[in-house]
Amino acid sequence: MVNEQDLRERLAKIGKILHNEGLAVGTTGNVSVRLPDEDLCIIKPSGFRLSEIKPADFIVVNIKTRKVIEGNRKPSIETPFHTTLYEIRKDVGSVVHVHAHYATVLTLLDISVKSYTTDICEAPDLACGIGIAEFAPPGTEKLAANLGEALRVCYATVMPHHGITTIGNTPERAMKNAIVLERMARIQYHALLLGQPKQISDKLV
Repeated sequence: MVNEQDLRERLAKIGKILHNEGLAVGTTGNVSVRLPDEDLCIIKPSGFRLSEIKPADFIVVNIKTRKVIEGNRKPSIETPFHTTLYEIRKDVGSVVHVHAHYATVLTLLDISVKSYTTDICEAPDLACGIGIAEFAPPGTEKLAANLGEALRVCYATVMPHHGITTIGNTPERAMKNAIVLERMARIQYHALLLGQPKQISDKLV
């Protein structure tokens, strides 16, 4: 049986991995996980670095009311879209949001991130496609609604002028989706510098 302490430790661990992958700079980015069988989630509070956050630093938020249930720190500014995704997608157990460099660069040029290598096999969730969320200011209800729409059927979306958000049934899976998505974007970016890359066949994914 998964308990709260175990989930806190796993969130802290993926935070450090995301930092080591170059996806979390300073206090940017946030991660959360749904508490099983409850309308609650554990989420990174505002102002903490994913590279340094400890299990005890996370706070517990009510998914429906967004009120802090456990902890005395300020919730992440992006709490609205985390809770929205948990309400819309009952299959989602974790949400990862990072300011991914290459994926963001491509969105600035209206270029959709696509698969050109077998890297996507490491994150089969991405085979259903990568969404593009309409831009809205950070922390707003509009952004939460836009992400809810973009992630209604897929597991990853780019956020123009902002970053990426990925979901999964576990923190590790949501993290893997983010890492592979950014790797795909980096490969695509460099390939476009040389010419027009050929997309991988759907039969291989």
